[in-house]
Amino acid sequence: MQACLFLTLVLAVVGLNAHNVHLTDGQKEKANEPIAACIKETGIKPEVIAEAKKGHYSEDEAMKKFILCFFHKAGIVNADGKLNLDVAIAKLPPGVDKTEATKTLEGCKDNGGKDAADPAFAIFKCYKDATKTHVLF
Repeated sequence: MQACLFLTLVLAVVGLNAHNVHLTDGQKEKANEPIAACIKETGIKPEVIAEAKKGHYSEDEAMKKFILCFFHKAGIVNADGKLNLDVAIAKLPPGVDKTEATKTLEGCKDNGGKDAADPAFAIFKCYKDATKTHVLF
Protein backbone atom coordinates (compact mmCIF):
# COMPACT_ATOMS: atom_id res chain seq x y z
CA MET A 1 0.00 0.00 0.00
CA GLN A 2 1.53 3.20 1.20
CA ALA A 3 4.82 1.46 1.54
CA CYS A 4 5.41 2.34 -1.99
CA LEU A 5 7.52 5.32 -1.11
CA PHE A 6 9.90 3.14 0.74
CA LEU A 7 10.04 1.62 -2.65
CA THR A 8 9.45 4.86 -4.44
CA LEU A 9 12.14 6.68 -2.54
CA VAL A 10 14.60 3.87 -2.59
CA LEU A 11 14.04 4.38 -6.24
CA ALA A 12 15.44 5.38 -9.53
CA VAL A 13 19.06 4.75 -8.72
CA VAL A 14 20.61 3.20 -11.77
CA GLY A 15 24.04 1.77 -11.17
CA LEU A 16 26.24 -0.59 -13.09
CA ASN A 17 25.88 -3.32 -10.50
CA ALA A 18 22.30 -2.54 -9.58
CA HIS A 19 19.43 -4.93 -9.97
CA ASN A 20 16.39 -2.82 -10.74
CA VAL A 21 12.93 -3.76 -9.52
CA HIS A 22 9.90 -1.86 -10.76
CA LEU A 23 6.82 -1.02 -8.77
CA THR A 24 3.64 -2.56 -10.07
CA ASP A 25 0.95 -0.28 -11.44
CA GLY A 26 -1.07 -1.00 -8.29
CA GLN A 27 1.82 -0.01 -6.04
CA LYS A 28 2.35 3.20 -8.00
CA GLU A 29 -1.34 4.04 -7.72
CA LYS A 30 -1.39 3.38 -3.97
CA ALA A 31 1.64 5.60 -3.47
CA ASN A 32 0.03 8.60 -5.13
CA GLU A 33 -2.16 9.64 -2.18
CA PRO A 34 0.54 9.64 0.51
CA ILE A 35 3.02 11.23 -1.89
CA ALA A 36 0.57 14.05 -2.64
CA ALA A 37 -0.21 14.47 1.07
CA CYS A 38 3.48 14.59 1.99
CA ILE A 39 4.24 17.09 -0.78
CA LYS A 40 1.52 19.32 0.65
CA GLU A 41 2.56 18.77 4.29
CA THR A 42 6.27 19.36 3.75
CA GLY A 43 6.25 21.97 1.01
CA ILE A 44 8.79 20.03 -1.01
CA LYS A 45 8.93 21.20 -4.59
CA PRO A 46 7.75 18.72 -7.24
CA GLU A 47 11.02 19.34 -9.10
CA VAL A 48 12.94 17.93 -6.13
CA ILE A 49 10.77 14.78 -6.28
CA ALA A 50 11.37 14.56 -10.04
CA GLU A 51 15.12 14.75 -9.47
CA ALA A 52 14.88 12.05 -6.79
CA LYS A 53 13.22 9.78 -9.33
CA LYS A 54 16.35 10.23 -11.44
CA GLY A 55 18.59 9.31 -8.52
CA HIS A 56 19.58 12.86 -7.54
CA TYR A 57 18.74 13.28 -3.86
CA SER A 58 18.75 16.65 -2.19
CA GLU A 59 19.72 16.71 1.46
CA ASP A 60 17.71 19.82 2.24
CA GLU A 61 15.20 19.95 5.07
CA ALA A 62 12.16 19.64 2.79
CA MET A 63 13.48 16.36 1.35
CA LYS A 64 14.23 15.00 4.81
CA LYS A 65 10.75 15.94 6.02
CA PHE A 66 9.19 14.43 2.91
CA ILE A 67 10.97 11.12 3.50
CA LEU A 68 9.90 11.10 7.15
CA CYS A 69 6.31 11.92 6.18
CA PHE A 70 6.05 9.17 3.58
CA PHE A 71 7.88 6.55 5.62
CA HIS A 72 5.70 7.36 8.63
CA LYS A 73 2.45 7.15 6.61
CA ALA A 74 3.68 3.80 5.26
CA GLY A 75 4.55 2.52 8.74
CA ILE A 76 8.21 2.10 7.81
CA VAL A 77 9.32 4.45 10.58
CA ASN A 78 7.60 5.65 13.74
CA ALA A 79 6.97 9.29 14.60
CA ASP A 80 10.55 9.57 15.92
CA GLY A 81 12.02 8.36 12.62
CA LYS A 82 13.00 4.96 14.03
CA LEU A 83 12.83 2.03 11.63
CA ASN A 84 10.07 -0.58 11.88
CA LEU A 85 12.15 -3.30 10.24
CA ASP A 86 9.43 -5.93 9.93
CA VAL A 87 7.07 -3.48 8.22
CA ALA A 88 9.77 -2.23 5.87
CA ILE A 89 10.70 -5.76 4.81
CA ALA A 90 7.08 -6.85 4.42
CA LYS A 91 6.38 -3.98 2.06
CA LEU A 92 9.23 -4.64 -0.35
CA PRO A 93 8.07 -5.77 -3.80
CA PRO A 94 8.75 -9.14 -5.38
CA GLY A 95 12.21 -9.24 -6.86
CA VAL A 96 13.91 -7.72 -3.83
CA ASP A 97 16.13 -10.13 -1.90
CA LYS A 98 14.57 -9.78 1.55
CA THR A 99 17.52 -11.43 3.28
CA GLU A 100 19.89 -8.87 1.75
CA ALA A 101 17.45 -6.05 2.49
CA THR A 102 17.13 -7.15 6.13
CA LYS A 103 20.91 -7.19 6.59
CA THR A 104 21.22 -3.82 4.92
CA LEU A 105 18.45 -2.21 6.96
CA GLU A 106 19.79 -3.70 10.19
CA GLY A 107 22.97 -1.79 9.50
CA CYS A 108 21.07 1.38 8.65
CA LYS A 109 18.61 1.57 11.52
CA ASP A 110 20.63 3.18 14.31
CA ASN A 111 20.91 6.79 13.25
CA GLY A 112 20.15 9.86 15.29
CA GLY A 113 19.80 13.50 14.49
CA LYS A 114 18.40 16.80 15.54
CA ASP A 115 14.82 15.75 14.76
CA ALA A 116 12.84 12.74 13.50
CA ALA A 117 13.53 13.61 9.86
CA ASP A 118 17.28 13.04 10.24
CA PRO A 119 17.18 9.32 11.14
CA ALA A 120 14.46 8.62 8.54
CA PHE A 121 16.56 10.28 5.84
CA ALA A 122 19.70 8.49 7.07
CA ILE A 123 17.89 5.13 6.73
CA PHE A 124 16.83 6.06 3.21
CA LYS A 125 20.33 7.13 2.15
CA CYS A 126 22.03 4.19 3.85
CA TYR A 127 19.76 1.67 2.13
CA LYS A 128 20.12 3.39 -1.24
CA ASP A 129 23.90 3.47 -0.96
CA ALA A 130 24.35 -0.04 0.46
CA THR A 131 22.06 -2.20 -1.63
CA LYS A 132 22.38 -3.36 -5.20
CA THR A 133 18.60 -3.67 -5.56
CA HIS A 134 16.95 -0.42 -6.49
CA VAL A 135 13.23 0.11 -6.82
CA LEU A 136 12.13 2.07 -9.87
CA PHE A 137 8.74 3.50 -10.67
